[in-house]
Amino acid sequence: MTRAHPFVWMAILAACGGSGTDNSLVDARTTDAPITGGDAAITDGPGVEPTVGLRGAYFARYFGPPIERIDHTIDFAWGDQKPIAGAGADLFAVRWTGSLTVPVAGTYGFSLDSDDGVRLWIGGARVIDAWKPGAHAPAWAEVDLAAGDAAIKVTYFDGDGDAHATLRWRRPDGTEEVIPETALHPAPSDPDARSPLPPYANPVLDQGCADPGVLKDGDWYYLACTGGRFRIRRSRDLIHWTFTDARILPDGGPPWSSGTKYHWAPEMHRVGDHIVAYFTAADGTGQRAVGAAPAKEPLGPYTMQDGPLVTNPIGVIDPNFFHDEDGSNYLLWKVAGTSSGKPTPIFIRKLGPRGLGFAANSKAIELIRNDPDTWEGSTTEAPWLIERGGTYYLFYSGNFINERYRVGVARASSVTGPYTKKGAPILTNNARWVGPGHGSVITIGDEMHYVYHAWAANADGTN
Repeated sequence: MTRAHPFVWMAILAACGGSGTDNSLVDARTTDAPITGGDAAITDGPGVEPTVGLRGAYFARYFGPPIERIDHTIDFAWGDQKPIAGAGADLFAVRWTGSLTVPVAGTYGFSLDSDDGVRLWIGGARVIDAWKPGAHAPAWAEVDLAAGDAAIKVTYFDGDGDAHATLRWRRPDGTEEVIPETALHPAPSDPDARSPLPPYANPVLDQGCADPGVLKDGDWYYLACTGGRFRIRRSRDLIHWTFTDARILPDGGPPWSSGTKYHWAPEMHRVGDHIVAYFTAADGTGQRAVGAAPAKEPLGPYTMQDGPLVTNPIGVIDPNFFHDEDGSNYLLWKVAGTSSGKPTPIFIRKLGPRGLGFAANSKAIELIRNDPDTWEGSTTEAPWLIERGGTYYLFYSGNFINERYRVGVARASSVTGPYTKKGAPILTNNARWVGPGHGSVITIGDEMHYVYHAWAANADGTN
């Protein structure tokens, strides 16, 4: 059977072992130097900031320090043009803040006409929420307001294509108009403001990328996939990825390997003051083995070690690094018994402090193995271990690598187990996508995100 390359998806894990959804936001920052520029909409004289209008904070590609200016109204038809110097025509966001002067008490209507997403807050209450891609026809929201000043905030994001945003009100006397500058007053500057981030839509990477290994280091995310020299992509938000020129295996393989066979499942992890890439390659006998290569930074260059870190007569694959809260480091891997009709246990062993060798007197301990009478079939693989609230959660994939592939989870009160499997898989097929699995768990604040691969489903539910 010929299969297309798997695409990369992302799910937010509602709780350890919970089911995935597709509606989370991802928050991140960049340390790039501020970008200056933009056209002030109104001025009260050289060096004097306007006292009417709203403060607009523009974010290029949703990140970076805000590019600020005072906009006298929100009535923009950018089309395919840049909204401000320093931002592109696509993939930008804006936050407008300030106060709204209410001339008389009464019921006011508010509307936002936009392409893409918009939200409106009046007096701290969100009254319009059209936070999704696409053009949105104006929908009026009515708010009872007392005379005086009320806080106002508008957020906007543009994906690609046309871009426009217009804010109107309908006063109690029935007058409808773009809210004029005389009714708006800007908030103080906030150079630390974060961008309003658009919701993501799967797949987050519509290119072939099996076994995605993701590292969050500083303000960037780094991604490497199975195959070739493990070219590295990076992103600020887990959603928009760009290739770099960096490769974990720039010479085509480690010095202990036999050619370019079995370049699988790379992962990059910070271990103390350096990065270690763990990966699968063929050893001198042509069998699958686990290697490790350190680097000072995620983009390398990586230093190849003289020999593999883990070997086995029937092969080992899918390394995963885990740093425990007590300061100990561990490596997990799978023994590749599937091709020889043997079980596929997942092992763990304590590493030394630099992550390049095993701790003295440490032993490999089996955590789980496949149960052929369950959804796992002949395989358990792709471990990713985390700790949360004193409990250890082992995410893994199972079954054959096609539309039968799934994701499961097991948990334990000790890093070395014993582990109890949840039972049913936590990530399965749907009508459009099949074979989800082999992912990375990324923690962002209080949320955990699972970045994994899946195939586009054929009409018969296969891939």
